[in-house]
Amino acid sequence: MKRWVWFCVSLVTHAAFGMGWWDSKASLQGFDLTPAELKQVGIQSGWSNDDPQLMLFELDNRLSGPIYCVGASFEMKDGKKRQHVFEPKLYIPAGQKRNASIRGIEKKDLKTYGFGCRCMRKTADTVCENPYK
Repeated sequence: MKRWVWFCVSLVTHAAFGMGWWDSKASLQGFDLTPAELKQVGIQSGWSNDDPQLMLFELDNRLSGPIYCVGASFEMKDGKKRQHVFEPKLYIPAGQKRNASIRGIEKKDLKTYGFGCRCMRKTADTVCENPYK
């Protein structure tokens, strides 16, 4: 029985690698978006009418591949800085929009904000690719 299971696992593993299921995209790595790429991510922001501490975002990915945003940073008018990590990461497919919200940011206190987003690619100077295709 053990030999039969080992044979089946071995057969499936070799077939999968032979078909390129894992090999073709195995070389993709996560890289930060360049400033030019980040400009292609439309970011709309505002505050909830019901809660003045709830900041709302709409992110529009206009790039050719999917991206994922790992967090946001905020600079307050008093000079303090705040970081917010997205758990899970905010995944945005190419040509799609996603919404996010962060509690505890009041409009009267905020000076500026930014997002940290990444994508999968072969090298830092290539285009974003979909690792699932």
